Amino acid sequence: MQNIPPQVQAMLGQLESYQGQLQLVIQQKQKVQLELTEAKKALEELEKVEDGTTIYKTVGTLIVKTDKAKAVEELKEKVETLEVRLSALERQEKKLNEKLKELTAQIQSALRPPTAG
Repeated sequence: MQNIPPQVQAMLGQLESYQGQLQLVIQQKQKVQLELTEAKKALEELEKVEDGTTIYKTVGTLIVKTDKAKAVEELKEKVETLEVRLSALERQEKKLNEKLKELTAQIQSALRPPTAG
């Protein structure tokens, strides 16, 4: 590239930073979406089980016995928490996309040769 003004170089650095942040947010969002899908599926299956049926859940590397009501309650809380997290990540992704769009326009404008009047 030709000599890029320091101001534009700084904007390019910021653009790169935003792109990196956006990639992280997208990865986190995908992870949360996957966890949410799994939790909803587990809740759906658990709802089909008769009351009083012995339920087992994993806790770290252990498998422990629990009852249906408690397991349902825990899964509902997990789903709710994941939905809130997903919503926050979606807002963050939207803001970063807006910043990227705005900054890209500023860079393009700064690099555009002045028109002779």
